[in-house]
Amino acid sequence: MATPQAYELMQNYPNPFNPSTSIVFSLAETGHASLNVYDISGRLVSTLLNGTLEGGVHDIVWNGTDMNGNVVSAGVYIYALESADMVMTKKMILMK
Repeated sequence: MATPQAYELMQNYPNPFNPSTSIVFSLAETGHASLNVYDISGRLVSTLLNGTLEGGVHDIVWNGTDMNGNVVSAGVYIYALESADMVMTKKMILMK
């Protein structure tokens, strides 16, 4: 499979979701990346990924829990893909 030419963060699916959702993103090159989930007030809820990834398409599943494994409340959440030279964000909705 060809390596993508640009960074891309797709909309999570399904959205709204319960109990889990898939977040797909692509990296143009190998490097450090992180994928974090924040609540609507900007507090970090969960770190889904923090490390070195190869360039290409990646799919991460979030199961609606925080860093301690507790189920989070229904509402709007922001997910952010960050690398050395870019940050991309999108919104998702957890329904109960």
